[in-house]
Amino acid sequence: MTTNQAVRIEPAVIVKETTENRKLGPVSATYASQWTCPRTCPWLHAGCYAESGPAGYVTHRLNGSNTRNALTIARQEARLIDGLTGDRHLRLHVVGDARTDSSARVLADASKRYMRRGGHTVWTYTHAWSTVKRSSWGRVSVLASVESTADVRAAHERGYATAIVVPAFTQDSAYDLDGVKVIPCPYQTRGVQCRDCGLCLNADRLKRDGLTIGFAAHGRGAAGMVRRTLLSLPTTS
Repeated sequence: MTTNQAVRIEPAVIVKETTENRKLGPVSATYASQWTCPRTCPWLHAGCYAESGPAGYVTHRLNGSNTRNALTIARQEARLIDGLTGDRHLRLHVVGDARTDSSARVLADASKRYMRRGGHTVWTYTHAWSTVKRSSWGRVSVLASVESTADVRAAHERGYATAIVVPAFTQDSAYDLDGVKVIPCPYQTRGVQCRDCGLCLNADRLKRDGLTIGFAAHGRGAAGMVRRTLLSLPTTS
């Protein structure tokens, strides 16, 4: 005897008009398959915060999609962004990235349309900063995700503002790390949501003022792995 069983087709992208993410606050958000992430990301399948906790379920589902071409996924994401109201700030890629210039340009165009609708900011972080031009992101407030102060300087040279992952903060206020001025994430130190903080929503200001946002290793079950990896990396050029 045979039975007919429906095959569940998993999406490669999910968007939310209003996310329930406690860190972000009530903003819109997109989630994309990790097939959009650069293979060089040190946290890919090795401590990425989006692979554990509640976000891990979403990530696992997205990664199960049969769509694995980065540009195709970016185009799907752009179409879904066009369906959002634009009534609040938009966080691109709670999970996911744009690992090619063409993907970043597609998302930059969709983000431009989004910002025109409601006048709100689109922001994100990228591990593809060493290969994707800053100009490909257009008006998106994008921060290069880095793991060392040497990479902070390299990302600045490529036109990016920066966010660095550190094993732990040395203090809760701004401090010097090998010549880099680090501002600890206000959500991690004081519980201020991204929507109300606004630092990462103004990458141009961060770059101009030479400020780098710091994130202490986090993620349920992954923080220890991240700390060990960070401690093994060189911190200066």
